[in-house]
Amino acid sequence: MAKALRVRDRGTVTHRHAADALLERPGDFVLVNRGVPRSLVLACPDGCSETLTINLDPRTDKAWRYYRKRNQLSVFPSVWRDTGCQSHFIIWHHTILWCDGSDDGEEVVVEDEIELCQRVLPLCTNEWQHFTTLAEALEEVPWDVNRACTQLARRGFLNEGERKQRGFFRLTAKE
Repeated sequence: MAKALRVRDRGTVTHRHAADALLERPGDFVLVNRGVPRSLVLACPDGCSETLTINLDPRTDKAWRYYRKRNQLSVFPSVWRDTGCQSHFIIWHHTILWCDGSDDGEEVVVEDEIELCQRVLPLCTNEWQHFTTLAEALEEVPWDVNRACTQLARRGFLNEGERKQRGFFRLTAKE
Protein backbone atom coordinates (compact mmCIF):
# COMPACT_ATOMS: atom_id res chain seq x y z
CA MET A 1 0.00 0.00 0.00
CA ALA A 2 1.27 3.50 -0.83
CA LYS A 3 2.21 6.01 1.82
CA ALA A 4 -0.49 8.52 2.70
CA LEU A 5 0.14 12.16 1.79
CA ARG A 6 -2.62 13.60 3.95
CA VAL A 7 -4.41 12.70 7.16
CA ARG A 8 -8.17 12.21 7.27
CA ASP A 9 -10.26 13.20 10.28
CA ARG A 10 -12.54 10.34 11.33
CA GLY A 11 -14.02 12.07 14.38
CA THR A 12 -13.70 12.34 18.13
CA VAL A 13 -14.33 9.69 20.78
CA THR A 14 -14.11 9.69 24.57
CA HIS A 15 -12.28 6.35 24.94
CA ARG A 16 -9.31 4.93 23.07
CA HIS A 17 -10.91 1.56 22.29
CA ALA A 18 -13.70 3.26 20.30
CA ALA A 19 -11.22 4.75 17.82
CA ASP A 20 -10.05 1.57 16.08
CA ALA A 21 -13.34 0.88 14.29
CA LEU A 22 -13.23 4.33 12.68
CA LEU A 23 -9.81 3.88 11.03
CA GLU A 24 -10.15 2.67 7.46
CA ARG A 25 -6.99 3.63 5.58
CA PRO A 26 -3.44 4.92 6.18
CA GLY A 27 -3.49 8.46 7.55
CA ASP A 28 -6.94 8.22 9.16
CA PHE A 29 -7.01 9.67 12.68
CA VAL A 30 -9.40 9.89 15.61
CA LEU A 31 -9.05 12.33 18.47
CA VAL A 32 -9.61 10.93 21.96
CA ASN A 33 -10.97 13.79 24.06
CA ARG A 34 -12.25 13.61 27.62
CA GLY A 35 -12.50 17.29 28.49
CA VAL A 36 -9.03 17.80 27.06
CA PRO A 37 -7.31 16.19 24.07
CA ARG A 38 -5.86 12.95 25.44
CA SER A 39 -4.47 11.17 22.38
CA LEU A 40 -4.51 10.94 18.65
CA VAL A 41 -5.13 7.46 17.27
CA LEU A 42 -3.65 7.20 13.79
CA ALA A 43 -3.57 4.50 11.15
CA CYS A 44 0.14 4.60 10.35
CA PRO A 45 0.44 6.66 7.18
CA ASP A 46 3.27 4.40 6.02
CA GLY A 47 0.70 1.77 5.09
CA CYS A 48 2.14 -0.87 7.43
CA SER A 49 -1.35 -1.48 8.92
CA GLU A 50 -0.28 -0.58 12.47
CA THR A 51 -2.24 1.78 14.67
CA LEU A 52 -0.33 4.51 16.50
CA THR A 53 -1.45 6.20 19.68
CA ILE A 54 0.11 9.63 20.02
CA ASN A 55 -0.09 11.05 23.53
CA LEU A 56 -1.39 14.64 23.66
CA ASP A 57 -1.75 14.90 27.44
CA PRO A 58 1.37 16.28 29.12
CA ARG A 59 0.05 15.19 32.54
CA THR A 60 0.75 11.55 31.71
CA ASP A 61 4.15 11.49 29.97
CA LYS A 62 6.04 12.97 27.07
CA ALA A 63 3.37 14.56 24.89
CA TRP A 64 3.05 15.93 21.41
CA ARG A 65 1.34 19.27 20.92
CA TYR A 66 -1.87 19.25 18.95
CA TYR A 67 -3.08 22.20 16.87
CA ARG A 68 -6.34 22.76 15.01
CA LYS A 69 -6.25 25.79 12.79
CA ARG A 70 -8.87 26.33 10.08
CA ASN A 71 -9.97 22.77 10.85
CA GLN A 72 -6.57 21.45 9.80
CA LEU A 73 -4.58 19.20 12.12
CA SER A 74 -0.92 19.81 12.97
CA VAL A 75 1.14 17.85 15.51
CA PHE A 76 4.48 18.90 16.96
CA PRO A 77 7.14 17.56 17.04
CA SER A 78 7.49 14.99 14.28
CA VAL A 79 6.43 11.38 14.80
CA TRP A 80 9.43 9.07 14.63
CA ARG A 81 8.69 5.39 15.06
CA ASP A 82 11.55 3.44 16.60
CA THR A 83 9.71 0.13 16.12
CA GLY A 84 7.69 -1.47 13.35
CA CYS A 85 8.05 0.33 10.01
CA GLN A 86 10.34 2.96 11.62
CA SER A 87 8.71 5.75 9.63
CA HIS A 88 9.42 9.39 10.44
CA PHE A 89 6.93 12.07 9.46
CA ILE A 90 5.44 15.47 10.23
CA ILE A 91 1.71 16.20 10.34
CA TRP A 92 1.26 19.81 9.27
CA HIS A 93 -2.11 21.27 8.25
CA HIS A 94 -3.48 17.81 7.37
CA THR A 95 -0.43 17.16 5.16
CA ILE A 96 2.02 14.35 5.87
CA LEU A 97 5.63 15.30 5.21
CA TRP A 98 8.00 12.35 5.09
CA CYS A 99 11.31 13.00 6.85
CA ASP A 100 13.30 10.96 4.37
CA GLY A 101 14.55 13.86 2.29
CA SER A 102 11.74 13.58 -0.27
CA ASP A 103 9.55 16.38 1.17
CA ASP A 104 10.45 20.03 1.61
CA GLY A 105 7.05 21.20 2.87
CA GLU A 106 6.56 23.67 0.04
CA GLU A 107 3.16 22.12 -0.75
CA VAL A 108 1.84 23.05 2.71
CA VAL A 109 -0.24 26.22 2.58
CA VAL A 110 0.30 28.56 5.54
CA GLU A 111 -2.59 31.01 5.63
CA ASP A 112 -1.63 34.64 6.20
CA GLU A 113 2.09 33.85 5.89
CA ILE A 114 3.05 37.51 5.30
CA GLU A 115 1.07 38.60 8.36
CA LEU A 116 2.73 35.86 10.41
CA CYS A 117 6.18 37.09 9.34
CA GLN A 118 5.14 40.58 10.47
CA ARG A 119 4.15 39.17 13.87
CA VAL A 120 7.30 37.04 14.26
CA LEU A 121 9.91 39.70 13.47
CA PRO A 122 9.19 42.03 16.44
CA LEU A 123 9.72 39.10 18.84
CA CYS A 124 13.19 38.39 17.46
CA THR A 125 16.24 39.73 19.26
CA ASN A 126 20.02 39.64 18.93
CA GLU A 127 19.97 36.46 21.05
CA TRP A 128 19.33 33.05 19.51
CA GLN A 129 15.73 31.88 19.98
CA HIS A 130 14.28 28.58 18.86
CA PHE A 131 11.25 28.82 16.58
CA THR A 132 9.19 26.87 19.13
CA THR A 133 9.71 29.64 21.69
CA LEU A 134 8.44 32.19 19.18
CA ALA A 135 5.50 29.93 18.27
CA GLU A 136 4.48 29.59 21.91
CA ALA A 137 4.60 33.37 22.39
CA LEU A 138 2.37 33.83 19.34
CA GLU A 139 0.15 30.79 20.05
CA GLU A 140 0.86 29.56 16.54
CA VAL A 141 1.70 26.21 14.96
CA PRO A 142 5.48 25.73 15.34
CA TRP A 143 5.85 24.48 11.76
CA ASP A 144 4.25 27.75 10.53
CA VAL A 145 6.60 29.86 12.63
CA ASN A 146 9.61 27.87 11.44
CA ARG A 147 8.62 28.61 7.86
CA ALA A 148 8.13 32.32 8.67
CA CYS A 149 11.55 32.48 10.33
CA THR A 150 13.15 30.72 7.36
CA GLN A 151 11.50 33.22 4.98
CA LEU A 152 12.75 36.12 7.11
CA ALA A 153 16.25 34.62 7.04
CA ARG A 154 16.12 34.30 3.24
CA ARG A 155 15.16 37.97 3.05
CA GLY A 156 18.08 38.96 5.27
CA PHE A 157 16.14 39.98 8.38
CA LEU A 158 17.20 36.96 10.47
CA ASN A 159 20.14 34.60 10.72
CA GLU A 160 19.57 30.90 11.28
CA GLY A 161 21.98 28.84 13.31
CA GLU A 162 23.87 25.94 11.79
CA ARG A 163 24.21 22.28 12.80
CA LYS A 164 23.08 22.00 16.45
CA GLN A 165 21.79 25.58 16.29
CA ARG A 166 19.52 24.81 13.34
CA GLY A 167 16.02 26.07 14.11
CA PHE A 168 17.43 28.92 16.21
CA PHE A 169 17.07 32.43 14.81
CA ARG A 170 18.29 35.91 15.70
CA LEU A 171 18.23 39.35 14.12
CA THR A 172 20.80 39.98 11.42
CA ALA A 173 23.60 42.13 12.78
CA LYS A 174 23.52 45.70 11.49
CA GLU A 175 26.81 46.99 10.12
